[in-house]
Amino acid sequence: MDAIAVDQQYLQSISDFSECVRHESWTRQQVEEYQAQALRSCREYAYAHSAFYRRFHAGLMDRPLQELPVLTKPLMMEHFDELVTDPAIRLSDLKEYLAHGDRTKPFLNRYMASGTSGSTGERGILLYDRSEGPIMKNSFNRAAFWGGITAEDRVALVTTTDPSQLTAQVPIEVNGKFVPRLQLSANDPLESLVERLNQYQPHSVALYPSIGAVLAHEQRQGRLHIAPRMIGCAAETLTSETKRLIEKTWQTKIFQAYGTTESGLLAAECTAHQGLHLFEDFSVVEVVDENNRPVPPGEQGSRVLVTVLFRRLQPLIRYEVSDLVRASTIERCSCGRPFALIEAIEGRKAEMLYLPSVKGGEEGINPFLFEFIIDTLPVGGWQVIQEEDGLHFFLTGAPPELRDEQLLDPMREALTKRGVIVPTIEIHRVTDLIRNASGKALRAISHVPRRVR
Repeated sequence: MDAIAVDQQYLQSISDFSECVRHESWTRQQVEEYQAQALRSCREYAYAHSAFYRRFHAGLMDRPLQELPVLTKPLMMEHFDELVTDPAIRLSDLKEYLAHGDRTKPFLNRYMASGTSGSTGERGILLYDRSEGPIMKNSFNRAAFWGGITAEDRVALVTTTDPSQLTAQVPIEVNGKFVPRLQLSANDPLESLVERLNQYQPHSVALYPSIGAVLAHEQRQGRLHIAPRMIGCAAETLTSETKRLIEKTWQTKIFQAYGTTESGLLAAECTAHQGLHLFEDFSVVEVVDENNRPVPPGEQGSRVLVTVLFRRLQPLIRYEVSDLVRASTIERCSCGRPFALIEAIEGRKAEMLYLPSVKGGEEGINPFLFEFIIDTLPVGGWQVIQEEDGLHFFLTGAPPELRDEQLLDPMREALTKRGVIVPTIEIHRVTDLIRNASGKALRAISHVPRRVR
């Protein structure tokens, strides 16, 4: 069988959701063999059709994946026109389409266009052709299937209504039927969200963790009256306190998912809740350190490198994503599925704060440090913003009896132990957190430029 036929066979196999389900009964060896063949097809197509990859991987085309250079978002955008495999595509035309075009029609009458939220500081633009759209959809359908969503369910998404965002574009389909859905924005007024959810009475809810904490508070205060059987969370860091709050409020386990606009969903939880299964038939995910070397299971990486096996129009090979991920030490989930597990997504490198060290220079502080403190207190949600005058912590759902000192003292102690000069810290009680255009609330935002690079 020639390379083109093999490539088409791979793409067809993951376009069929029933075939994706069959992959879940494979042995580990079958997964690895399938992934290796899919990777070969992906690379061969890129080398045959992308001038950028022929130059970027020159002299390395026969080398293992781990020896290839890393593709960053700025590099992808800088070389967009020669990276994509259709010479008719021009980034300037695509930007014009996204800004002013008729979004009810595909770009160039054949391509679905989407943009990243820009939550890491750099907005990316992604294109999918007609063959890639169903595959992307299947990654979301797998998570919905594992979460127990049925074709008869009413699903509410409290994420974004921005038509350029993937979560607003991809339908949910179960057994060949489109699931009824209510699409809401996390940026909508809280009163409106509560009213519309009360009217809709969803069986399942998918949302950002930060807005989930706010809605849980509304449910506890008696203003929201919904009883979802399934709750899915993605797109933001799910802290242990937010997880406990949501699960206790609705008496149901959260199904966490992990994905990117570039890849669709990369991983999701099954009913065993032992971690998130990587969708290894869709992508290769490498958890690496600052020097792009593999990080062993149980240790947090500095970034992940994603190779999307089904992308042909805009190939993404070792594409850098600044998420802080920890692979699981569990070799096989009790559910029996053969896919590897990740234990946690602990934030993004863009959310790191940098404070002056007592020894000189700067020390990077992961907001995970504050989670251990805040999780012991009755707080619905939180966010820290670094300004020139210090750190400002914003809390939602904090009861009046919670004293500022209950946070300030342990925070100062933790920062002292990290060897930094402890800045001024202020506590603010708010009804909601600061969100970006797509409704996401980062755990940490810095408005202070780095002093040392």
